[in-house]
Amino acid sequence: MPERLFIQLHADSSAVTWLRQGAIPDRTLPRTGPLSDLSGESANCRVIVFVPGSDVTLITADVPPMSQQRMLTAVPFALEDQLAGDIDSLHFVFGRRTGREPLPVAVLKHDRMKAWLSRLDKAGVRPDVLVSSVLGLPSTPDTWTILVDTEMALVRFGPLSGFAVDLPNLAIVVRDALIQAGEKVPHRIRLLSCSEDPENVPLLESVDCQVTVAPCEPNKLAVLSAHFDEQRAINLLQGAYSRRIGFGEIWRAWRMPVALATVWFAVWIGNLFVDIADLSARSRLLETEIASVYRQAFPDARKMNNPRTRMARGLDELRKAGTGDAIGFLDLLGQVGVHLQSAPNARLTNLHFRSGELELRVKMADLEAFDQLKERLIREAGLTVEVLSATTRESTVMGHLKISYPVISG
Repeated sequence: MPERLFIQLHADSSAVTWLRQGAIPDRTLPRTGPLSDLSGESANCRVIVFVPGSDVTLITADVPPMSQQRMLTAVPFALEDQLAGDIDSLHFVFGRRTGREPLPVAVLKHDRMKAWLSRLDKAGVRPDVLVSSVLGLPSTPDTWTILVDTEMALVRFGPLSGFAVDLPNLAIVVRDALIQAGEKVPHRIRLLSCSEDPENVPLLESVDCQVTVAPCEPNKLAVLSAHFDEQRAINLLQGAYSRRIGFGEIWRAWRMPVALATVWFAVWIGNLFVDIADLSARSRLLETEIASVYRQAFPDARKMNNPRTRMARGLDELRKAGTGDAIGFLDLLGQVGVHLQSAPNARLTNLHFRSGELELRVKMADLEAFDQLKERLIREAGLTVEVLSATTRESTVMGHLKISYPVISG
């Protein structure tokens, strides 16, 4: 969850109070100062601004469910008689409602909205939520909450309902609100005093419900931020003032997936280069082995560039030569090759053909496999086989054979 920066705008002062909620405990204490001090504080935070409750009227409109566009036209006319001033000069914001209940509405002057946003913009602060201070008070069923400051009081009597009133008129206005509540009269009124002078706390003895008084600790903003629920508030940044997501917000949302994708791509590229290097090494090794076999098969060859092509060309020339030796070599090699391929773990390391005799150096798994190869060449291929040497080394047998067609006596 991102850190949250709470800012309280004061009605009678250019100074603001702010509090940062997050992972750093020593930064959670409220501070007061000029708005310009917040230019660096708001980075990478969800910014929630409490505006004076006296500038925002929280009211309900008895209108049927309809689209947002139709409500923008219908609600101002439905509330026109209850509001002072030209409705064209007012900003109407709608809250959430359930079923056919009256629609919660927040109303304030366009001039006030523009003035607040202008101040914030000049200080480099871009709010995510702009909300009446009334909706930062605790909201508990069957309980009204009243927060008393030095000159004003905030009253919240429902999830999206409440008002601000000056202290001398608080008792009268609260009694009138209790009368209008009818059957919804609360069982308790909780009064939070943020005033340093206890005598400023108004007496509500005449109300017909329990009244509890508690200090507002440590200050007003601490109470508002601690109980603020964004899902149970009316964000004033709607309509013409709706917050348009810019590149910075998009980047903050996507920077972690982009970073992970970048790391994954870098790992993939690294593995690709490792595979290419491995394949190149194997290719060089094969070229070396081909060159070695080529020298053994064609000892008279002098040019060794591109041995693979020269090997193919040399074998082709042997096939086309038509000489007795060439035909004899290919026939004999074909006879031996069939049995050599079927021998388990047999590897040809050297061959030499001269005067109708084929000499092979072969590496076998064991002496028994070597003897079986010899016997098959004699018995099944009908060849003459002479063992020139057989050496056991490191669990393998290095054998040297001389193979030829049997001499047919006349």
